[in-house]
Amino acid sequence: MKRFLKQNILILILLNSGNLFNYLFQMVVGRSMSPADFGGFNALNSTMVIFSAPLAIVPLVMARFTARFALSDMGLVRALLTRALALAAGLAALAYGLGVLALPALQSFLHIDSATPILLMLGVMAGSFVLPVPWGMLQGLQRFTGYGIAGASNALFRFLGALLFVWSLSFGINGALLASLTGIAAALCVNFLFLRDVLPVKTSPLPDGLVKEVGNYSVGMLLSSVIVMVLGNLDVVLVRHYCDADGAGLYATAAILGRIAFYLPSVLMSVLFTEAATAKESGRNDLSSLWVSMGLTAALGGGFALFCLVASKFVVGLLFGAEYAAAGPLLTVISAAMALLAMANILFVYFQARSEFGFVWFQVAGVGLFLGLTTFFHDTPMMVAWELLAGIAVMLAGSLLWLLGRVRARRADHVRA
Repeated sequence: MKRFLKQNILILILLNSGNLFNYLFQMVVGRSMSPADFGGFNALNSTMVIFSAPLAIVPLVMARFTARFALSDMGLVRALLTRALALAAGLAALAYGLGVLALPALQSFLHIDSATPILLMLGVMAGSFVLPVPWGMLQGLQRFTGYGIAGASNALFRFLGALLFVWSLSFGINGALLASLTGIAAALCVNFLFLRDVLPVKTSPLPDGLVKEVGNYSVGMLLSSVIVMVLGNLDVVLVRHYCDADGAGLYATAAILGRIAFYLPSVLMSVLFTEAATAKESGRNDLSSLWVSMGLTAALGGGFALFCLVASKFVVGLLFGAEYAAAGPLLTVISAAMALLAMANILFVYFQARSEFGFVWFQVAGVGLFLGLTTFFHDTPMMVAWELLAGIAVMLAGSLLWLLGRVRARRADHVRA
């Protein structure tokens, strides 16, 4: 448990330094644009995240199989890296091409006149196909220092790019997207720096049936990860679609700040995933690592949500300026929703590591509730925020009940044995 806590603290510090630069980036961008343009940029950014949501499973899949291969042959690790990078590059090119074909529809839905921001967004999405491959390999090799620095470098160089392209050169939405491309390029360089000893290794033939095994394992993880990404980003897109531009800008501001309650503790999942997977392989059903992660998540995410409850307008005004102060009430609701999502996500990662995917039904129920309510009730951004909270609460409650059911079933099996 001491080792587990030490690894969590290391990741908490390194990756949350990256989260800090992400919010500094948003502050630079927000203070350099009008609320309408800022809402437009974040609608583009959220659209990109939704389209690339399946990529959230790539680091975990890479970590799982890298850890297995590293025990026997680093040549297999090198072969896995080569194969995965080639596949990711091909999918990135395909995704960009499909995005170009859908360009008129995207412009119409997001109410964006110029094609340039969408083309840049597609470039950011394409880069996001490749980046998770080496990053997940660092996790699987348990190089958590490199893993943390690589994760933080993306946000650092994105922030520096914003200072150049948005603050200094006044490129607006296009500048913010160029900054995102800069972050991805820098992060790739840092990842390969920490994998430099793997690159010269001679490749070994990958085992037969690997593709099928990876595919079977990825199906449940893919659906689960997409749902989490959707709930963390679709609200911004829907508000942009249903509400006026100023209201969408205020909602985007509150959503950016409210997600601190999710992203601050979410970095803990990388260590929990490895710990839970190892326990599963060794036949252990110890829940201590899960409860420690849940406790840390509740303290970090819930603590931020409580702070927003009493000081939301102050936080928004301090970070984004007086013209965004009206986003304060929205921040109160969204931060509470993101704190609940962070706790639910810890459960999801634990189940994923153990290849137990029954919880996905509760995820589907939560998303269905959110979309159903939003379809009929979307008069104001605040209405959408409360509907998001309701959908996430259903997911968390259902997943906790499913966990308790699994624990009882295991104990009953143990007694019978």
